[in-house]
Amino acid sequence: MTTIKLKHVIAMLAVAGVSGAATAGEDAFMKLDRNADGFISAEESIVDKTLYEGWASVDANNDGRIDSAEFSAFELSTDKSGQKEE
Repeated sequence: MTTIKLKHVIAMLAVAGVSGAATAGEDAFMKLDRNADGFISAEESIVDKTLYEGWASVDANNDGRIDSAEFSAFELSTDKSGQKEE
């Protein structure tokens, strides 16, 4: 019985960690989206050198702005120091 409870606690902690990571990504997106229109413009991206320099590859649908899905993909493709992973 104790083993089952421990497994449940571990599972709950794992889920909490995943949702915390998503929140951090959302916070980063919201900070860059200065006008809160739901997109990051090229002008707004200037404060993040890696994002700005990689604009063409991050803006996957070439609509001239980065939505939250494109930003999430960008975050997953960069390492913790903010450098693009090869």
